[in-house]
Amino acid sequence: MKLTMDSTFDALIIPESRKRGDTQLDRIDSILRVAEPLLGVDRSRGERAYIRRQPGGGLFITADPQDTLSFPAGHPLQGRPRYGWASHPDGTERGTLVAEARNA
Repeated sequence: MKLTMDSTFDALIIPESRKRGDTQLDRIDSILRVAEPLLGVDRSRGERAYIRRQPGGGLFITADPQDTLSFPAGHPLQGRPRYGWASHPDGTERGTLVAEARNA
């Protein structure tokens, strides 16, 4: 996958340890400040990113609250990953939807 400074992703997994701040809102905002630009989310247009905690200390973040890591029960690809992931030196995992998920 070739990335540029303008590259955006469909999903992120950010270590929960990256949260900063004294209050819950501060900690959430510290994650969204990192995630929203990488997801192409623009709050000025009413968009937002959604954070879901994962076992093992990761935060799964997408621009769609309905997104899941794997294809759901009943889907022909049930249980298979919906994303291709790339690890980055900052500790994040950056995901792009697999072709089958884009066409679903």
